[in-house]
Amino acid sequence: MSYLDKCRPNFKSRAFGKVSTDSVAWFTKLRNPKQCNIFGFRNSEVTDGSILFSKLFSDRPDEVICGLQKCDMTGTLFVTPETPTEGKEVSTLLTTEVDKNSEPFQYGYLRVLVNGKKGEKYDITVKNKGNENGNKFNVTLNDEGWNAIVLELFNPDEVVGTGWIGEPVGFLVTVEPKQDTKFMLSTLELFENAYDMVKDQTVGFTCVTDFSGDPALTITEDTCSIPSYDDTATTIERSITASKMIGELGDFGGLYKRIDKSQFPVKRNGKFKAAAKTLNGVSYAAIEIPDLAAIQCPHLVVQPQNCEYEILQHMQVDGAASKVTIPEDMYFLDGETVYVKATYVDEEFVISYPKMENGTAWEITTKELNEARYYMEITTPIGKDEYLLQADNVFATGLPLTWTNAAGTITIPYSMVKDDDGKFGTLVKLDNSK
Repeated sequence: MSYLDKCRPNFKSRAFGKVSTDSVAWFTKLRNPKQCNIFGFRNSEVTDGSILFSKLFSDRPDEVICGLQKCDMTGTLFVTPETPTEGKEVSTLLTTEVDKNSEPFQYGYLRVLVNGKKGEKYDITVKNKGNENGNKFNVTLNDEGWNAIVLELFNPDEVVGTGWIGEPVGFLVTVEPKQDTKFMLSTLELFENAYDMVKDQTVGFTCVTDFSGDPALTITEDTCSIPSYDDTATTIERSITASKMIGELGDFGGLYKRIDKSQFPVKRNGKFKAAAKTLNGVSYAAIEIPDLAAIQCPHLVVQPQNCEYEILQHMQVDGAASKVTIPEDMYFLDGETVYVKATYVDEEFVISYPKMENGTAWEITTKELNEARYYMEITTPIGKDEYLLQADNVFATGLPLTWTNAAGTITIPYSMVKDDDGKFGTLVKLDNSK
């Protein structure tokens, strides 16, 4: 071997790095707007002014609200108030009918887009057809151009007459400008509650142990042409396994829908002592449960501690004005009191019963399964570099809903799908090499 043989060039290489324990896979749930709750201003009337409605895409507002794109916007109404002249009073008033049952929105919200100059003032009133009673809101524009105005329909600045009460028919929205300058209106949207206005929620999965799934590229085998990739059959099925979660599980799943109910009956156990009590002339042993949930048909488990019976059976004479000699292995309920045979006086019982407690709730339902998608991002290492993987359209195909008696992991399978431009996502090499 000559001396020069030792000068053979060597390529530098780098290893695929491992995902660190503090890496976070962020999933942002993006809810689609409810198109049936979006209305425009095509059918509007005006006094002391003129109007022109445009359905041109170019006249619609650009994205002012995250989650509501330009294609979701309705057309635009151009309003020109009449200019006051000497000896003539002018009162410009625009009226639009919203053809929607308004009862569900009595305690909800209304959002409307107004285009004007910063500092301009408007009175917006909600009232029923053929009725002058209403809820009035005083609005001042914060920005030049399009402004998103959100009104709490149940909390007006001024009550006109006896106020507005939702009815199972359409209602009217009036807009009264306080200046005689031109303005525009577009895209009125209704929400039943505050949770319907939540359009994006982000949760994170960390302590990642597996982040896998490779694109499946399908090749066509047409006998009349050269084999090629079939872009219509390309799929990217992936999964992530992690042991910790940042955020609410209920906010992640496509089967979960947040509701505004806040109190729920929860089974709790308590120890009680039976006392003598007479009901309708019959002697019983009675057990008072002061925090028993006031619900229809509460389900109890009643167990005497003298070990004579495992549990007592429920005798369906609850709340009846009956004179019943109850068997020794049974009980019935009257209000907050459990009645058992009189022989149990001074005996101790353990009872499982529903108790009302506060909580946050999600319905498990398929009603909105196709009303949301996800955006996902995570940083992954290759050598000393960091790569950001962004998936613009993700559909979770499985949900974590398993618990064991040991600290465990959860696996989220998901599909990366193409957007309207045929893009799955983006891979970014970050400029922070070590």
